[in-house]
Amino acid sequence: MKRCIVLLAAGALLLAACGDEVDWPTTTGATTTSTVTSTTAATTTTGATTTTQVTTTSAGNAGDAPADIRELMAATEELRGRRFLEPIEVTVLSPEDLAARVRADLEEDLDPDDLAVEQAFGQLLGILPADIDLAVAVADLYAEQVGGFYDSDTGELVVAGGEELSPLARTIIVHELVHALADQHFGLGVALDGLTEAEDFHRAAALQALAEGDATYFQMVYLQEGLSPEEQMEAVLESLETDTTVLDSLPGWIGEDLAFPYEWGFGFVEQLVEEGGIAAVDQAYELLPTTVEQIMHPNAYLTLEPARPVTLAATALGGYEVYEEGEFGEWNLMLYLLDGIGDGDATVAAGGWGGDAYRIHWDGSRVAFAYLFEGDTPRDAEELAPALVDSLEASMAVGSPVSDEEAGTTVLEGEAYAFVQRVAGQVLLVVADDPAAGRALVGTLRLEAED
Repeated sequence: MKRCIVLLAAGALLLAACGDEVDWPTTTGATTTSTVTSTTAATTTTGATTTTQVTTTSAGNAGDAPADIRELMAATEELRGRRFLEPIEVTVLSPEDLAARVRADLEEDLDPDDLAVEQAFGQLLGILPADIDLAVAVADLYAEQVGGFYDSDTGELVVAGGEELSPLARTIIVHELVHALADQHFGLGVALDGLTEAEDFHRAAALQALAEGDATYFQMVYLQEGLSPEEQMEAVLESLETDTTVLDSLPGWIGEDLAFPYEWGFGFVEQLVEEGGIAAVDQAYELLPTTVEQIMHPNAYLTLEPARPVTLAATALGGYEVYEEGEFGEWNLMLYLLDGIGDGDATVAAGGWGGDAYRIHWDGSRVAFAYLFEGDTPRDAEELAPALVDSLEASMAVGSPVSDEEAGTTVLEGEAYAFVQRVAGQVLLVVADDPAAGRALVGTLRLEAED
Protein backbone atom coordinates (compact mmCIF):
# COMPACT_ATOMS: atom_id res chain seq x y z
CA MET A 1 0.00 0.00 0.00
CA LYS A 2 2.77 2.41 0.94
CA ARG A 3 0.23 4.99 2.09
CA CYS A 4 1.95 5.69 5.43
CA ILE A 5 5.50 5.78 4.11
CA VAL A 6 4.62 7.94 1.11
CA LEU A 7 2.59 10.33 3.25
CA LEU A 8 5.59 10.76 5.54
CA ALA A 9 7.76 11.52 2.55
CA ALA A 10 5.26 14.06 1.25
CA GLY A 11 5.18 15.81 4.60
CA ALA A 12 8.93 16.28 4.69
CA LEU A 13 11.28 15.66 1.78
CA LEU A 14 12.49 13.46 3.23
CA LEU A 15 12.95 11.90 6.62
CA ALA A 16 16.46 10.61 7.15
CA ALA A 17 17.23 7.58 9.26
CA CYS A 18 20.09 5.27 10.00
CA GLY A 19 20.58 1.70 11.12
CA ASP A 20 22.71 -1.37 10.52
CA GLU A 21 20.79 -3.31 7.91
CA VAL A 22 21.79 -1.96 4.50
CA ASP A 23 25.15 -1.34 2.88
CA TRP A 24 25.79 2.13 1.53
CA PRO A 25 25.86 1.94 -2.25
CA THR A 26 29.13 2.92 -3.87
CA THR A 27 29.83 5.06 -6.91
CA THR A 28 32.98 5.25 -8.97
CA GLY A 29 36.16 5.87 -7.02
CA ALA A 30 37.32 4.35 -3.77
CA THR A 31 34.88 1.80 -2.39
CA THR A 32 33.42 2.89 0.93
CA THR A 33 30.87 0.66 2.60
CA SER A 34 28.79 1.51 5.64
CA THR A 35 25.69 -0.01 7.13
CA VAL A 36 23.11 2.70 6.87
CA THR A 37 19.46 1.95 6.29
CA SER A 38 16.81 4.54 6.05
CA THR A 39 14.56 6.73 4.48
CA THR A 40 17.85 8.52 3.65
CA ALA A 41 21.21 8.12 5.32
CA ALA A 42 21.62 9.58 8.74
CA THR A 43 23.61 10.15 11.87
CA THR A 44 23.33 10.14 15.62
CA THR A 45 25.78 12.78 16.66
CA THR A 46 25.71 14.47 20.03
CA GLY A 47 26.06 18.03 21.19
CA ALA A 48 24.11 21.07 22.25
CA THR A 49 21.26 22.32 20.13
CA THR A 50 22.55 24.62 17.40
CA THR A 51 20.37 26.59 14.99
CA THR A 52 21.95 28.01 11.86
CA GLN A 53 19.98 30.35 9.60
CA VAL A 54 21.26 30.05 6.05
CA THR A 55 20.21 32.51 3.37
CA THR A 56 21.07 32.27 -0.30
CA THR A 57 20.84 34.69 -3.15
CA SER A 58 19.36 33.79 -6.51
CA ALA A 59 22.89 33.05 -7.65
CA GLY A 60 23.32 30.48 -4.91
CA ASN A 61 25.61 32.48 -2.61
CA ALA A 62 25.29 31.30 1.01
CA GLY A 63 25.67 34.82 2.38
CA ASP A 64 26.48 34.95 6.10
CA ALA A 65 26.15 31.21 6.68
CA PRO A 66 28.93 29.47 8.64
CA ALA A 67 31.86 28.37 6.55
CA ASP A 68 31.09 24.65 6.80
CA ILE A 69 27.52 25.16 5.54
CA ARG A 70 28.73 27.41 2.72
CA GLU A 71 31.21 24.75 1.70
CA LEU A 72 28.55 22.05 1.67
CA MET A 73 26.17 24.16 -0.39
CA ALA A 74 28.91 24.95 -2.90
CA ALA A 75 29.93 21.29 -3.05
CA THR A 76 26.32 20.21 -3.64
CA GLU A 77 25.87 22.77 -6.42
CA GLU A 78 29.06 21.52 -8.06
CA LEU A 79 28.15 17.85 -7.77
CA ARG A 80 24.56 18.25 -8.90
CA GLY A 81 25.17 20.88 -11.57
CA ARG A 82 22.43 23.18 -10.22
CA ARG A 83 22.39 26.47 -8.29
CA PHE A 84 20.14 27.25 -5.35
CA LEU A 85 17.35 29.62 -6.38
CA GLU A 86 15.77 30.40 -3.01
CA PRO A 87 16.88 30.76 0.62
CA ILE A 88 17.35 27.65 2.73
CA GLU A 89 17.22 27.52 6.50
CA VAL A 90 19.51 24.89 8.00
CA THR A 91 18.73 23.87 11.57
CA VAL A 92 21.11 21.60 13.47
CA LEU A 93 19.55 19.93 16.51
CA SER A 94 20.78 17.52 19.12
CA PRO A 95 19.61 13.95 18.46
CA GLU A 96 17.22 14.20 21.41
CA ASP A 97 15.63 17.41 20.13
CA LEU A 98 15.37 16.01 16.60
CA ALA A 99 13.65 12.86 17.90
CA ALA A 100 11.13 14.99 19.80
CA ARG A 101 10.42 17.06 16.71
CA VAL A 102 9.97 13.96 14.58
CA ARG A 103 7.47 12.53 17.06
CA ALA A 104 5.51 15.79 17.01
CA ASP A 105 5.48 15.84 13.20
CA LEU A 106 4.32 12.21 13.10
CA GLU A 107 1.39 13.01 15.37
CA GLU A 108 0.37 15.74 12.95
CA ASP A 109 0.99 13.95 9.64
CA LEU A 110 -0.11 10.35 10.20
CA ASP A 111 -3.77 9.36 10.20
CA PRO A 112 -4.56 6.76 12.90
CA ASP A 113 -7.11 5.17 10.56
CA ASP A 114 -4.43 4.55 7.94
CA LEU A 115 -2.21 2.89 10.53
CA ALA A 116 -5.12 0.77 11.77
CA VAL A 117 -5.80 -0.54 8.27
CA GLU A 118 -2.08 -1.19 7.66
CA GLN A 119 -1.90 -3.08 10.95
CA ALA A 120 -5.01 -5.19 10.25
CA PHE A 121 -3.77 -5.98 6.75
CA GLY A 122 -0.33 -7.01 8.00
CA GLN A 123 -1.86 -9.20 10.69
CA LEU A 124 -4.25 -10.80 8.20
CA LEU A 125 -1.31 -11.71 5.94
CA GLY A 126 0.63 -12.99 8.94
CA ILE A 127 3.59 -10.65 8.40
CA LEU A 128 2.90 -8.40 11.42
CA PRO A 129 2.79 -10.07 14.87
CA ALA A 130 -0.30 -9.35 16.92
CA ASP A 131 1.76 -7.95 19.80
CA ILE A 132 3.11 -5.05 17.68
CA ASP A 133 1.18 -1.79 17.80
CA LEU A 134 2.04 -0.28 14.43
CA ALA A 135 1.33 3.31 15.50
CA VAL A 136 3.71 2.98 18.46
CA ALA A 137 6.26 1.10 16.36
CA VAL A 138 6.34 3.78 13.64
CA ALA A 139 6.77 6.58 16.18
CA ASP A 140 9.51 4.71 18.03
CA LEU A 141 11.26 3.69 14.81
CA TYR A 142 11.41 7.18 13.37
CA ALA A 143 12.42 8.72 16.71
CA GLU A 144 15.28 6.23 16.87
CA GLN A 145 16.37 6.34 13.27
CA VAL A 146 15.69 9.78 11.84
CA GLY A 147 18.79 11.90 11.34
CA GLY A 148 17.36 14.75 9.30
CA PHE A 149 14.82 15.95 6.76
CA TYR A 150 14.06 18.66 4.22
CA ASP A 151 10.65 20.32 4.40
CA SER A 152 9.51 21.56 1.00
CA ASP A 153 6.70 23.63 2.50
CA THR A 154 9.05 25.82 4.54
CA GLY A 155 12.38 25.35 2.76
CA GLU A 156 13.90 24.20 6.05
CA LEU A 157 16.58 21.54 6.31
CA VAL A 158 16.86 19.91 9.74
CA VAL A 159 19.66 17.55 10.75
CA ALA A 160 21.10 16.00 13.89
CA GLY A 161 24.54 17.19 14.86
CA GLY A 162 26.71 19.18 17.20
CA GLU A 163 28.51 22.48 17.12
CA GLU A 164 31.01 20.93 14.72
CA LEU A 165 29.57 18.80 11.92
CA SER A 166 30.92 15.28 11.77
CA PRO A 167 31.82 13.73 8.39
CA LEU A 168 28.63 11.66 8.44
CA ALA A 169 26.50 14.70 9.28
CA ARG A 170 28.05 16.55 6.35
CA THR A 171 27.07 13.77 3.94
CA ILE A 172 23.52 13.91 5.27
CA ILE A 173 23.34 17.66 4.72
CA VAL A 174 24.51 17.13 1.13
CA HIS A 175 21.78 14.50 0.70
CA GLU A 176 19.11 16.91 1.93
CA LEU A 177 20.53 19.78 -0.11
CA VAL A 178 20.08 17.64 -3.22
CA HIS A 179 16.41 17.33 -2.25
CA ALA A 180 16.24 21.10 -1.92
CA LEU A 181 17.70 21.57 -5.39
CA ALA A 182 15.22 19.08 -6.86
CA ASP A 183 12.41 20.90 -5.12
CA GLN A 184 13.49 24.33 -6.33
CA HIS A 185 14.23 23.32 -9.92
CA PHE A 186 11.68 20.57 -10.58
CA GLY A 187 8.83 21.16 -8.11
CA LEU A 188 9.47 17.89 -6.26
CA GLY A 189 7.35 18.82 -3.24
CA VAL A 190 4.37 19.95 -5.29
CA ALA A 191 4.52 16.85 -7.47
CA LEU A 192 4.67 14.46 -4.52
CA ASP A 193 1.92 16.32 -2.69
CA GLY A 194 -0.29 16.13 -5.78
CA LEU A 195 0.15 12.39 -6.17
CA THR A 196 -0.54 11.66 -2.51
CA GLU A 197 -3.59 13.93 -2.42
CA ALA A 198 -4.90 12.01 -5.43
CA GLU A 199 -4.11 8.78 -3.52
CA ASP A 200 -1.93 7.65 -6.42
CA PHE A 201 0.50 5.98 -4.05
CA HIS A 202 2.12 3.80 -6.70
CA ARG A 203 3.35 6.75 -8.77
CA ALA A 204 4.21 8.61 -5.58
CA ALA A 205 6.41 5.70 -4.48
CA ALA A 206 8.18 5.78 -7.86
CA LEU A 207 8.78 9.53 -7.53
CA GLN A 208 10.02 9.09 -3.97
CA ALA A 209 12.51 6.48 -5.19
CA LEU A 210 13.75 8.83 -7.93
CA ALA A 211 14.22 11.63 -5.37
CA GLU A 212 15.97 9.43 -2.83
CA GLY A 213 18.08 7.76 -5.49
CA ASP A 214 19.14 11.20 -6.73
CA ALA A 215 20.07 12.38 -3.23
CA THR A 216 21.77 9.11 -2.24
CA TYR A 217 23.82 8.92 -5.43
CA PHE A 218 25.28 12.39 -5.04
CA GLN A 219 25.68 11.92 -1.29
CA MET A 220 27.91 8.94 -2.10
CA VAL A 221 29.84 10.94 -4.69
CA TYR A 222 30.46 13.58 -2.02
CA LEU A 223 31.48 10.94 0.52
CA GLN A 224 34.05 9.51 -1.87
CA GLU A 225 35.30 12.69 -3.51
CA GLY A 226 34.65 15.36 -0.88
CA LEU A 227 35.97 13.57 2.22
CA SER A 228 39.46 12.37 2.97
CA PRO A 229 40.04 8.63 3.51
CA GLU A 230 40.25 9.32 7.25
CA GLU A 231 36.92 11.18 7.21
CA GLN A 232 35.33 8.40 5.19
CA MET A 233 36.37 5.90 7.83
CA GLU A 234 35.08 8.19 10.57
CA ALA A 235 31.70 8.38 8.83
CA VAL A 236 31.57 4.59 8.59
CA LEU A 237 32.46 4.11 12.25
CA GLU A 238 29.92 6.73 13.32
CA SER A 239 27.16 4.97 11.40
CA LEU A 240 28.02 1.70 13.13
CA GLU A 241 27.35 3.31 16.51
CA THR A 242 23.72 3.97 15.66
CA ASP A 243 21.14 2.52 18.05
CA THR A 244 18.96 0.05 16.14
CA THR A 245 17.04 -1.46 19.05
CA VAL A 246 13.61 -0.61 17.64
CA LEU A 247 14.52 -1.49 14.05
CA ASP A 248 15.89 -4.87 15.11
CA SER A 249 12.73 -5.63 17.10
CA LEU A 250 10.44 -5.29 14.08
CA PRO A 251 9.81 -7.71 11.20
CA GLY A 252 12.48 -7.44 8.52
CA TRP A 253 10.06 -6.35 5.81
CA ILE A 254 9.47 -3.02 7.58
CA GLY A 255 13.13 -2.08 7.31
CA GLU A 256 13.22 -3.33 3.73
CA ASP A 257 10.27 -1.13 2.84
CA LEU A 258 11.83 1.94 4.43
CA ALA A 259 15.11 1.26 2.62
CA PHE A 260 13.48 0.60 -0.76
CA PRO A 261 13.60 4.13 -2.24
CA TYR A 262 17.26 4.51 -1.26
CA GLU A 263 18.62 1.17 -2.41
CA TRP A 264 16.56 0.72 -5.54
CA GLY A 265 16.42 4.44 -6.26
CA PHE A 266 20.21 4.55 -6.11
CA GLY A 267 20.45 1.77 -8.71
CA PHE A 268 17.92 3.55 -10.90
CA VAL A 269 19.79 6.87 -10.80
CA GLU A 270 23.14 5.15 -11.23
CA GLN A 271 21.96 3.66 -14.52
CA LEU A 272 20.54 7.00 -15.63
CA VAL A 273 23.92 8.61 -15.02
CA GLU A 274 25.68 5.83 -16.91
CA GLU A 275 23.30 6.28 -19.86
CA GLY A 276 23.18 10.07 -20.06
CA GLY A 277 25.01 11.77 -17.21
CA ILE A 278 23.44 14.23 -14.80
CA ALA A 279 21.18 15.52 -17.59
CA ALA A 280 19.42 12.15 -17.64
CA VAL A 281 18.55 12.55 -13.95
CA ASP A 282 17.17 16.02 -14.63
CA GLN A 283 15.10 14.65 -17.49
CA ALA A 284 13.63 11.99 -15.20
CA TYR A 285 11.99 14.76 -13.15
CA GLU A 286 10.43 16.06 -16.36
CA LEU A 287 9.36 12.60 -17.56
CA LEU A 288 8.60 10.89 -14.27
CA PRO A 289 8.74 7.14 -13.76
CA THR A 290 5.18 5.86 -13.67
CA THR A 291 5.63 2.50 -11.95
CA VAL A 292 7.84 1.02 -9.27
CA GLU A 293 8.73 -1.63 -11.86
CA GLN A 294 10.55 1.12 -13.78
CA ILE A 295 12.60 1.87 -10.66
CA MET A 296 13.44 -1.78 -10.04
CA HIS A 297 14.18 -2.43 -13.72
CA PRO A 298 15.53 0.83 -15.19
CA ASN A 299 15.41 -0.51 -18.74
CA ALA A 300 11.61 -0.49 -18.40
CA TYR A 301 11.88 3.26 -17.79
CA LEU A 302 14.40 3.85 -20.56
CA THR A 303 12.09 2.08 -23.02
CA LEU A 304 9.01 3.82 -21.54
CA GLU A 305 7.33 0.49 -20.80
CA PRO A 306 3.90 1.30 -19.32
CA ALA A 307 1.87 -0.75 -16.90
CA ARG A 308 -0.76 -2.96 -18.47
CA PRO A 309 -4.24 -1.56 -17.75
CA VAL A 310 -5.97 -3.77 -15.17
CA THR A 311 -9.43 -3.14 -13.78
CA LEU A 312 -11.18 -4.85 -10.89
CA ALA A 313 -14.92 -5.23 -11.26
CA ALA A 314 -16.99 -3.12 -8.85
CA THR A 315 -17.48 -4.76 -5.47
CA ALA A 316 -19.61 -4.07 -2.43
CA LEU A 317 -19.65 -5.80 0.95
CA GLY A 318 -22.32 -5.25 3.56
CA GLY A 319 -20.89 -3.42 6.55
CA TYR A 320 -17.63 -2.62 4.75
CA GLU A 321 -16.41 0.48 2.95
CA VAL A 322 -13.92 0.66 0.10
CA TYR A 323 -11.04 2.19 2.01
CA GLU A 324 -8.33 2.29 -0.65
CA GLU A 325 -7.70 1.13 -4.21
CA GLY A 326 -5.14 1.60 -6.94
CA GLU A 327 -2.05 -0.12 -8.32
CA PHE A 328 -0.17 -2.38 -5.92
CA GLY A 329 3.08 -2.68 -7.88
CA GLU A 330 5.86 -5.22 -8.14
CA TRP A 331 7.58 -4.25 -4.87
CA ASN A 332 4.44 -4.47 -2.75
CA LEU A 333 3.52 -7.77 -4.39
CA MET A 334 6.88 -9.19 -3.38
CA LEU A 335 6.96 -7.54 0.06
CA TYR A 336 3.43 -8.15 1.33
CA LEU A 337 2.01 -11.12 -0.56
CA LEU A 338 5.13 -13.26 -1.10
CA ASP A 339 6.77 -12.84 2.30
CA GLY A 340 6.10 -16.46 3.22
CA ILE A 341 8.51 -17.91 0.65
CA GLY A 342 12.22 -17.42 0.05
CA ASP A 343 13.53 -14.14 -1.33
CA GLY A 344 14.74 -15.74 -4.56
CA ASP A 345 11.42 -17.43 -5.24
CA ALA A 346 9.55 -14.22 -4.42
CA THR A 347 11.72 -12.23 -6.81
CA VAL A 348 11.05 -14.66 -9.64
CA ALA A 349 7.32 -14.85 -8.92
CA ALA A 350 6.90 -11.07 -8.83
CA GLY A 351 9.35 -10.34 -11.64
CA GLY A 352 6.82 -10.87 -14.41
CA TRP A 353 4.63 -8.02 -13.15
CA GLY A 354 2.91 -6.30 -16.04
CA GLY A 355 0.15 -4.44 -14.25
CA ASP A 356 -2.33 -4.88 -11.41
CA ALA A 357 -5.15 -3.39 -9.38
CA TYR A 358 -6.12 -3.79 -5.74
CA ARG A 359 -8.96 -2.83 -3.45
CA ILE A 360 -9.20 -2.82 0.35
CA HIS A 361 -12.56 -3.19 2.07
CA TRP A 362 -12.62 -2.18 5.76
CA ASP A 363 -15.33 -2.48 8.41
CA GLY A 364 -13.45 -0.75 11.21
CA SER A 365 -11.64 -3.84 12.43
CA ARG A 366 -11.49 -6.36 9.58
CA VAL A 367 -9.98 -6.31 6.10
CA ALA A 368 -11.12 -7.90 2.86
CA PHE A 369 -8.54 -7.49 0.09
CA ALA A 370 -8.95 -8.11 -3.63
CA TYR A 371 -6.03 -8.14 -6.06
CA LEU A 372 -5.87 -8.74 -9.83
CA PHE A 373 -2.48 -9.31 -11.48
CA GLU A 374 -1.63 -9.42 -15.16
CA GLY A 375 1.75 -10.74 -16.19
CA ASP A 376 3.84 -9.74 -19.15
CA THR A 377 3.22 -13.28 -20.44
CA PRO A 378 0.93 -16.17 -19.40
CA ARG A 379 3.98 -17.90 -17.95
CA ASP A 380 4.35 -15.07 -15.42
CA ALA A 381 0.88 -15.84 -14.09
CA GLU A 382 1.75 -19.55 -14.00
CA GLU A 383 4.73 -18.74 -11.78
CA LEU A 384 2.88 -16.33 -9.50
CA ALA A 385 -0.24 -18.36 -8.67
CA PRO A 386 1.47 -21.33 -6.93
CA ALA A 387 3.93 -18.97 -5.23
CA LEU A 388 1.01 -17.05 -3.71
CA VAL A 389 -0.56 -20.28 -2.48
CA ASP A 390 2.70 -21.39 -0.85
CA SER A 391 3.32 -18.00 0.71
CA LEU A 392 -0.18 -17.53 2.11
CA GLU A 393 -0.36 -21.09 3.42
CA ALA A 394 2.90 -20.47 5.30
CA SER A 395 1.92 -17.06 6.69
CA MET A 396 -1.85 -16.82 7.12
CA ALA A 397 -4.20 -18.50 9.60
CA VAL A 398 -5.64 -20.77 6.92
CA GLY A 399 -5.97 -24.49 6.31
CA SER A 400 -4.45 -26.66 3.63
CA PRO A 401 -5.05 -25.66 0.00
CA VAL A 402 -7.95 -27.21 -1.88
CA SER A 403 -7.50 -26.90 -5.64
CA ASP A 404 -9.72 -27.26 -8.68
CA GLU A 405 -7.32 -27.70 -11.59
CA GLU A 406 -10.04 -27.34 -14.23
CA ALA A 407 -11.14 -23.95 -12.85
CA GLY A 408 -7.60 -22.92 -11.96
CA THR A 409 -8.62 -22.13 -8.38
CA THR A 410 -7.20 -22.80 -4.94
CA VAL A 411 -9.00 -22.09 -1.66
CA LEU A 412 -7.31 -21.89 1.72
CA GLU A 413 -9.75 -21.53 4.58
CA GLY A 414 -9.39 -21.56 8.34
CA GLU A 415 -9.76 -18.66 10.73
CA ALA A 416 -9.00 -16.50 7.70
CA TYR A 417 -9.65 -17.01 4.00
CA ALA A 418 -7.57 -16.94 0.82
CA PHE A 419 -8.56 -17.63 -2.77
CA VAL A 420 -6.19 -17.79 -5.75
CA GLN A 421 -7.28 -18.22 -9.35
CA ARG A 422 -5.24 -18.18 -12.53
CA VAL A 423 -6.73 -17.77 -15.98
CA ALA A 424 -4.34 -17.21 -18.89
CA GLY A 425 -2.05 -14.31 -17.93
CA GLN A 426 -4.13 -13.11 -14.98
CA VAL A 427 -4.15 -14.08 -11.31
CA LEU A 428 -6.95 -13.15 -8.93
CA LEU A 429 -6.29 -13.10 -5.20
CA VAL A 430 -8.84 -12.54 -2.43
CA VAL A 431 -7.92 -12.61 1.27
CA ALA A 432 -10.15 -11.74 4.22
CA ASP A 433 -10.34 -12.01 8.01
CA ASP A 434 -13.93 -13.21 7.64
CA PRO A 435 -14.28 -16.17 5.25
CA ALA A 436 -17.86 -15.12 4.42
CA ALA A 437 -16.63 -11.74 3.20
CA GLY A 438 -13.92 -13.43 1.17
CA ARG A 439 -16.39 -15.78 -0.47
CA ALA A 440 -18.68 -12.86 -1.29
CA LEU A 441 -15.84 -11.05 -3.08
CA VAL A 442 -14.94 -14.19 -5.00
CA GLY A 443 -18.53 -14.50 -6.14
CA THR A 444 -18.24 -11.07 -7.77
CA LEU A 445 -14.67 -11.21 -9.02
CA ARG A 446 -14.10 -14.81 -10.10
CA LEU A 447 -12.43 -14.91 -13.50
CA GLU A 448 -14.15 -16.66 -16.38
CA ALA A 449 -12.28 -19.82 -17.28
CA GLU A 450 -10.97 -20.20 -20.81
CA ASP A 451 -12.87 -22.43 -23.17
